[in-house]
This record gives sequence, C-alpha cells and structure tokens, in this order.
Amino acid sequence: MPGISNQELIEKAVITTDALASAGKLNPAQADKFIDYVVDETVLKNNARVVRFRNETLEIDKIGIGRRAALPKAEAQDPGLRRTISTSKVTLQPREIMVPFEIGDVFKEINIEGEAIEDHVIKMMATQLANDMEELYINGDTVGAAILEGDYKDGGSTSKYVKDKYLALQDGWARLGDGAHVLDAQGKNIGLSIFNSMLRAMPTKFRRNKAALRWFLSPDLAQLYMEKLATRATALGDQAAGGAGQNPFGVPMVEVPLMEFMAPVVQHVALPGTTAVALRYAPISSVVVCISTLDATAETPLILNTDYELNTTAGTINRKSGGAITDGQTVKVTYCANPQILLTHQANFILGIGRDIRIEKDRDIFKGVNQYAITAKVAVTLEETDALVKGVNIGTGV
Repeated sequence: MPGISNQELIEKAVITTDALASAGKLNPAQADKFIDYVVDETVLKNNARVVRFRNETLEIDKIGIGRRAALPKAEAQDPGLRRTISTSKVTLQPREIMVPFEIGDVFKEINIEGEAIEDHVIKMMATQLANDMEELYINGDTVGAAILEGDYKDGGSTSKYVKDKYLALQDGWARLGDGAHVLDAQGKNIGLSIFNSMLRAMPTKFRRNKAALRWFLSPDLAQLYMEKLATRATALGDQAAGGAGQNPFGVPMVEVPLMEFMAPVVQHVALPGTTAVALRYAPISSVVVCISTLDATAETPLILNTDYELNTTAGTINRKSGGAITDGQTVKVTYCANPQILLTHQANFILGIGRDIRIEKDRDIFKGVNQYAITAKVAVTLEETDALVKGVNIGTGV
C-alpha cells in the first residue's frame, strides 16, 4: 500500500467498519502500517528496537567479540592464535492481548456524529491500545500487582482488590532493570551528580557514544530537574527556564508519560515469625498487602497493625502475631517507591509486535450492539542487560 500514511491507513484501511480484511485479519501491509501507527503514537519511536514477528516465539541473534582481538605481530611468524566472535540469543515469548468493546444502536442514533461514530470510536481504541502496550513494556511485572476491582472493570468494588492480569503478562523494562546495574541515590534529589553516578556505573564499552544513550524518566521528575537548573543564577539557569539543558552530560532525556513519578512495585514476600523483612526499595508509600494467591475474585486486603506491621521509612514488613497471616505465609505487597531513572542505549529496549493482528466485528441482535475486538501479540525484553543502569530511590524534591 505505497503512499498511504499511517493516519490514512487507520482511517481508510485498518479500522473503518467497511474495509476490514478477510475474517478481520489484517494483510501484511496493513499489519505493518498498524504497527507503525502504534509505535508512532508513543515515545517508543526512535527509542526502542521494534521487532515484527509471526512465530509463537522469536529468537534474536546477538553477536559480539568478548575479548581483545589484536595481537602483537612478529615478522614472518604466525601469531599462533585466532580470534572469533561470540554468539548468543535473546528469546521473546509473545503474549496475546485484546481490546474488546461494543457500540450500541441507540448511542449511534443520538450522538452528533451519527454512523461515523463507529469509525471514530475504533480509532480511539487503537490509540488507547498503543498507550496500554507502552504501559506493559515499561511497568509489566509477572508477579501481578493488586489493583482495585473498580479500577479494573466498570461496576467493580472500590474497596476490594484483584490481580492486575494485564501487567502480569510480562516483565517490563523497569522490572528487568532490577537485574542490571542498580544505583541507589539514597534519597538524594535529582541533579547532575545522580546523572554522573549513573553514567559511571555503566560499563565503559556501552557509553562511548553518549548521543546513542537515553535517560528514561517520568515527566514530573524531568520537570524537577529543569526547575533545579532554572534556579541557578547563571546563563544555564536562564536557558533551562526556556527548556534547554535536557541532555545531561550529552545524553538526551526522554520523558515517558506512562512512567509514573512514584515507581509502582509489587513483590511476593514470605513472613516468618514476626521478623521484619526488607522489601526491594525504601522508603515506600501507598502500600496494599493481599494474599499471594489473589486472582480475578475480588478480595479484601489484609489489615495494617492487625495482620501486619510496616516501617515505611526502612521499607520493611512483618507479620503480626494473632492476625490473619500464618507463620511463613507469602503475601503480595503492592506499593510505590521513590522516583527512578533508566539509562541505556536507544536500541537496547526490544519490543515485539506480531503481524497477525485482527480487528473483528460481530453483531448481537438481542442486545442491539456491534461488537469489536482488536487482537495482537506483544513481547518485551532487553537485548543486553549489562548495558542498562537503573537509578532508584531518587528524592522527590528539587
């Protein structure tokens, strides 16, 4: 489909009600354009490596040289050694996601756009899918956070919790970063010293080309940094007030809207006796403790100072004798930690999107609604864990 822009494809070929491919499955050209649209709608464009696939699993070959290649050369003598490359694979395990929705006959009749409302709603759903995929890529955690049922579905409880099965599909980049180089800022506020320490924590071989590196952080944390620069009585301070200074040490900053200011974290923690157990981060806030087997059935959370005790400053939790938690029981702890920053190469983030994308329509004559489902397969990983530095426990002030 040469010459058709992403937006035109969305309007004319992918998500208009009368132009779906056979059985709702997009043809290869439509699928590629749809993937382009999904990526372009997020900050992932130019900041991640997008892999398109059709297989149930995808292996990406990595190739490198693991040691010094050069040898001293003596005249007319074979050096006696041969250098070779090292190879390995990165495996992507796709997970299927769906956006199901309905558009009622009455709604179509009374809204100002009339019949055109269907195409408009479907475009909105496609844009939301892009945002949801970005959220999974960043905040996914297979442990599965506790979320209010009312935030998960319409009409759900506002006091009971369910497992967030969507973000539990895969570990996102923030969670994968826990296995990389982690720098604890120990509550120090955002500033050049933190950026400097993070750069120094990255192996030299990955920071030679600083222009190819990226700081990934929340918009609020980026704003705090710019405010800090702007308060300087210097030319840089004046420039920062106008938006300059967003490349600390020559590395561009990328503000990620779906990267929350206070980092969301979930852990399964065993509580033996009444001994305090340290959580992954400290300090912590907005803590919810539930049974570890929390699933789709809404459950009342465990009760602070009745079932367990917290030290939010130290980031510890302990079972309380006589409460609902048995000795040694594992609980699900969902909480917020201080702001975080990810530093890595712009192509180190890998996101996979399957080409077998379906946008399907059906009709429920009894309810008087048109039913839609947008289905795709997604995957997320890092190409090189050693090429990522995660800054944690950054202060929340200027």
